[in-house]
Amino acid sequence: MRRSRRADKVWPNAAGILHQLQEHHQRAAARAQFLRSELAAAQVHHAEVRALERRRLVQAVTTTTLRDLDAIRTRLWRLRDLLAEGLPPEPAMHELGEVRAALDEMIDRFRTTVRGVYPAMLPDRGPRAALEELAATLARPVRFDGDLGRRVEWQIESGLYHAVASVLNLYAAKQETVGRHFIGSPISVVFGHDEALQVRISADKEDMSADELRAALGHDAARLAVLGGTMRCSTVGGRAVVDITLAKQVVPPDLDTVPAQYAHSTLFHQVWELARQGRRHVGYGPERAAWLAVAERMIKPPRIAVVHGPNRDEINLPSLSNVSVIPVHETPDATLAREFLADDGPRGAIDGVVCLAAPQQDFRTTLRYGRHRVMLVETDDACAVTEVAERIRGQAPIIAARRALVSMRGLMDGLPVEHELRHTIDRIIAERHEITELDLLDDIERPDTPVLRMAGDQVRTAAARLLGAHGSEPWARLGLSPNADLAVVQATAHHSARYWRSRAQQPTTGGRDREVYEALAATAERLVDVG
Repeated sequence: MRRSRRADKVWPNAAGILHQLQEHHQRAAARAQFLRSELAAAQVHHAEVRALERRRLVQAVTTTTLRDLDAIRTRLWRLRDLLAEGLPPEPAMHELGEVRAALDEMIDRFRTTVRGVYPAMLPDRGPRAALEELAATLARPVRFDGDLGRRVEWQIESGLYHAVASVLNLYAAKQETVGRHFIGSPISVVFGHDEALQVRISADKEDMSADELRAALGHDAARLAVLGGTMRCSTVGGRAVVDITLAKQVVPPDLDTVPAQYAHSTLFHQVWELARQGRRHVGYGPERAAWLAVAERMIKPPRIAVVHGPNRDEINLPSLSNVSVIPVHETPDATLAREFLADDGPRGAIDGVVCLAAPQQDFRTTLRYGRHRVMLVETDDACAVTEVAERIRGQAPIIAARRALVSMRGLMDGLPVEHELRHTIDRIIAERHEITELDLLDDIERPDTPVLRMAGDQVRTAAARLLGAHGSEPWARLGLSPNADLAVVQATAHHSARYWRSRAQQPTTGGRDREVYEALAATAERLVDVG
């Protein structure tokens, strides 16, 4: 009887374990099948691109050169006939000059072809220097901005160079000039980097649609895809825009383990698990790429754009661990703000902006109402970059989690109406106090928002400090010294909570400010328990 009861308890557990193992096996089998199909498609694609590239190189090196040689040979025969007729030397000298010019043109064209196949400057100085050398030979001026960071493997740099070079040659072809001077705006090339190399090439090109752009660069996009890169073409306001992204290494990122620098954040763990559940739900269908992009962005370091403006001299920006600093030499207007708010591009997914040049009002407004929060600091002191970077680095887990939640909310159309993820995401956004604090701090510090505007600078400064403007540690939030005793921290937090609660209960306090004071009181009460 005792053995029978023990068996009755064991078998349900065994059945549950067996069911879980079967589910794991089915998911592993589906992933293996997906990877096999991806590998087969990649092999076929690679063979096609290699054949296309071989034919292109043969045509560039032989066909064009042979055509030029035929033209020169015809001119030489004409020169021979002129000399044989015994005519005055002027026609023969003129023809000789034409032959010399044709030879120089053929040699220049051959050098350009060889430079395209194997740019001499690329191995020594990297893609940017090689592209600058190429740009010097184009009929249209090119303006470069940004950088690609540290050097990477040869095949990655070569693939990026050839992709950007193709776009530059396309943009510079058949341009209107007066003498040797180009008419119109220059081509803009913006470099960026985090876990991948990023380049945005834009130029005025009203005679070319996005479909025509994609067709003209189709072979280059295919060649880039073999290396795991992407090329996206679009047109915005008469400007042709090509965004190129190429991973620094072929090894995929680890999306199963929470990054060590974020392991202490409960909110980050929650959102990380939600992203994992989303990937599990969509499986290996077409929606998976968007969910992978959310997780990949979560593990990247926060990004800060430093806007110098077009007329300010170059300054040395700090090199900080776990923070990407992107220099920008353009006017801070609405167009630049939209670029910062985009999810991709070398200057996209920006978390904070240090504006060393006076921004236009539409720049502030566009950032203010973007779906992702972007901290904006307006100053003429370059030392503020380090302070902002340190602060954003301390808030990085919350910033990454909030950005991921907003992005995942945009992917809900692919989930059933009653799916648990929908309700969980909305609940976390509404209930997690860390997100509320982040949003409030942004509202209080912005000069264009009315939050606590009538309370005075002293109250606003104290509120910002409590929300983490000078550090997330309890003593920093409460304005105490780092070695403050635990009892002092708790007593100060308790007093702070009563202070903010009393301000919320004043009859003259408006509705929005009352909500802010209540949130500040809740923050102080949490510090009583944390301290």
